[in-house]
Amino acid sequence: MQDAIQADHLQRFIFDSAAVRGEWVQLKQTWTTVKMQREYPPAVADLLGQMLAAAALLAETVKISGRLVLQCRTDGPVSLIMVECTSDHTLRGLANWQGEIADNASMQELLGKGSLAITIESVDAKHPYQGIVSVQGESIAEMLEMYFAQSEQLQTRIWLATDDNTVGGLLLQQLPEQDPELHDENWQRILYLAETIAKEELLNLDVVSLLYRLFHEEMVRLLSTTVLEFSCTCSRQRVADTIKLLGRQEAEDIIAERGFVELACEFCNTHYRFDPVDVAGLFSDPLNIQNDSNTVH
Repeated sequence: MQDAIQADHLQRFIFDSAAVRGEWVQLKQTWTTVKMQREYPPAVADLLGQMLAAAALLAETVKISGRLVLQCRTDGPVSLIMVECTSDHTLRGLANWQGEIADNASMQELLGKGSLAITIESVDAKHPYQGIVSVQGESIAEMLEMYFAQSEQLQTRIWLATDDNTVGGLLLQQLPEQDPELHDENWQRILYLAETIAKEELLNLDVVSLLYRLFHEEMVRLLSTTVLEFSCTCSRQRVADTIKLLGRQEAEDIIAERGFVELACEFCNTHYRFDPVDVAGLFSDPLNIQNDSNTVH
């Protein structure tokens, strides 16, 4: 029962004994749903799972009304990994790869040269914010730590783990300290304790058990808990807009060849089919589109 309660949750916490804040996340059902969309090689699934946990942690850190997107584009066998977390606490993600992928392939072998972009789209901002770090180091966590050090000037440590059933993550971040002499000392003490974490603990322990195991000598206070779930923002209207971008001629050519236009969402595998009447309506004048309720759903 406890496992069911803890699954797909993010827990914020803070240390009363040090100027350090933290977040813990564990995803089970969301991870299962993401993996159902494609048959990922184990090494690719591992990277995607880490990105999923990282996106949840970062979205809670920035506290936006909108969405946060983590995206890796590279020249390696895994050309794209994209994960999205929204302020409605929903997640989705996908990865594209080609060729045979060894089960024990390293991150560098999978990604090669490229970049990791962190895009924050807020409903209150005219333009999205984007931070970019090159693919380097040995893990997704290491790249994100470099991003925080370079772009945010915040001491941040991240642990990410994945297996077939669960993805987990832990984030610690240094806060301003009234006593400068204790600032680094407290941070280093908390890090020393956290570095003992094992992958199995991150994936299998609930947050209370994990924090007690790591920091039982510290004063840790639990803050808000966020429930997370898989959800896709695709819609028939968005697919209709995509078909219009193809242009009338190309859409009509597809209709002539197949009798319909069908597109599938890469994130959730939902298929959207448009028959000749639907497609004709997309390219008719706005008045006809408005009056024909069957044209655009």
